[in-house]
Amino acid sequence: RRHRAASPLTFRRFLSHPATKMSSDESKKITKTAGALAAAGAAAMSAYALYRYYAATKKSGDQGGDVVTYANGKTPEDFKGTPFADAALLEKIRVEAIDWAMCNGLVMRSANASNTFVHAPCTLLPAPLPPSAFKGAREVSALFSKMTDKIARHPSYLETVLGEVGKNDEFTGKLLEILKKDRALGEKKQNATLGLFRSDYMLQQAEGPDSKYPAPIFLQVENNTIAASFGCLSAQVARLHKYVASRFADGGGVVDKTYKDKTLPENNADELLAEAMAVAVGAYTRMETKKGTLDDKTVTWVAMLVQEGEANAADQRLLEFTLLKRHGFRMMRVTLRQVAEACQQQDMSGKPLIIDGRHVALVYFRAGYTPRDYTSDIDWKGYECIELSRAIKCPCISYHLAGTKKVQQKLCEPGEVEKWLDAKEAATLRQYFADQYALAEPLDADSQMAVQDAIDHPEKYVLKPQREGGGNNLWMEEMKEALQLKTMTIQERSAYILMRRIMQ
Repeated sequence: RRHRAASPLTFRRFLSHPATKMSSDESKKITKTAGALAAAGAAAMSAYALYRYYAATKKSGDQGGDVVTYANGKTPEDFKGTPFADAALLEKIRVEAIDWAMCNGLVMRSANASNTFVHAPCTLLPAPLPPSAFKGAREVSALFSKMTDKIARHPSYLETVLGEVGKNDEFTGKLLEILKKDRALGEKKQNATLGLFRSDYMLQQAEGPDSKYPAPIFLQVENNTIAASFGCLSAQVARLHKYVASRFADGGGVVDKTYKDKTLPENNADELLAEAMAVAVGAYTRMETKKGTLDDKTVTWVAMLVQEGEANAADQRLLEFTLLKRHGFRMMRVTLRQVAEACQQQDMSGKPLIIDGRHVALVYFRAGYTPRDYTSDIDWKGYECIELSRAIKCPCISYHLAGTKKVQQKLCEPGEVEKWLDAKEAATLRQYFADQYALAEPLDADSQMAVQDAIDHPEKYVLKPQREGGGNNLWMEEMKEALQLKTMTIQERSAYILMRRIMQ
């Protein structure tokens, strides 16, 4: 599922001050950080993987334990006559890769024991990518961020696009309610916001010189604007690949000149994500000090919003440790319920966010993106307290909603991207869009044709709800029955979007 729906990682960040003046030095620093992060994030695409060749993955073999598996149903026979068929060498690399991962934090919490960690699934070698496709995706990442930022500055657009969805999807409806309260803050509103985005792509294979895709190109699966994970682990995967390349390149057989250390792109996403947070905390401190609401004796904190029993804690902790080591800012871990309890049911409109006596400058969401995080109204109260407070949000509610599937689908329609970017930028960005269709009644002609085609050829499409976190999409027969309204009503179907699958 991850291979189909999550694919490689790109990280970007913008610190926006729509109503706040900055010095030229501050503006240059923010722009420099954003550009550097976009470049490093693009490098992560080859590092984190397409699972094209091998994975050092936790699986139970005949004797249990870790085994090397070939991805996409391949077997050693498929690589006969190539260095990849050298099973003995692969086994040697596997052992060292797992040791490297365990020693360098490339780990995840075990599903069987909360105090036990296992190495994270990863490829032993980076997946080769067409240079033109890699270069294009790297260059376009800043445009996706720019468009997302501009959309978020126009909440009325979000309310219009998501209004019908909000009527039929309770989760989206509650998010829109928070957006409405945020808009009502007026001068109390915190206008600075931090965006750490991850744009997920899959590589569309060439379909012929006269086709829509004459050459391989990355098409966007989705734009993650909240809780974009794996920034730190993907950086560690890149370093693992560099280790394997430098360790086994000379005379190693399987690691030939293609994988020599110097040919692999850098990926310092972990360092740059921490730097972006430090810029945000610095901006908050300067703004609040100038207003007189913060003195030089107050220590400001970053609060990471987390889920209980988080399996991906290592990815989060590595960012926490990097932020402290490189910038001296401390981070606390809190849940939505803990935030609500700290606010004691008070109206947080324009007030500082204080949790356990600590002044929070930045709230970094690694939770709150799925209905599973909201077990009662107190969890929603926690989100509302954060959004209405003076703390900088990563993301703010507008960024959160700008990353929904419906907004992504809306941007595929003629003239929508052009509202936010100039003609040249829009044309460039549209090359990376997969075909997507609205399902709200009445269906237009294109949507009608797509629905019928998906019923006739379900292997070509996927049905996607307004959800993040994976595991929510409908495929094949399940999708077909939903489109035929056998398993959902017209109103329920309107909260979904239909997307043509990216053919690899």
